[in-house]
Amino acid sequence: MPRLYNFARLIDKYSVPCQHITSQPGYYDDDGIWHAPGDVTRDTKAAILPVPERTLYESGGRYMAADRLIISLEQYPMQSHIVYKGQKYRIEETADYTEYADFYQYLAKWVSAVA
Repeated sequence: MPRLYNFARLIDKYSVPCQHITSQPGYYDDDGIWHAPGDVTRDTKAAILPVPERTLYESGGRYMAADRLIISLEQYPMQSHIVYKGQKYRIEETADYTEYADFYQYLAKWVSAVA
């Protein structure tokens, strides 16, 4: 089924550089050597916006003005983190629009400032 809407150019225009952090569990490799769990950080781009006032109001206090709406052409796992302008956000909610368009939308909670 062809995509109905192509937002890639628009999202790319308003995307900003940021880092995406995922936590990797520990594991044993094929030689039986233990590799400790850790974070994997990679550079990416996404449109990072304030959470709309209506969403803040309807959330009943779950989301605050410090939280962010993230729109991306790539998929991020739940509970992974985005670092933008020295602030760290955790992906809390996702909306997959790829059946109709070419992007993903996330609500991300502010976690902390990054040193």
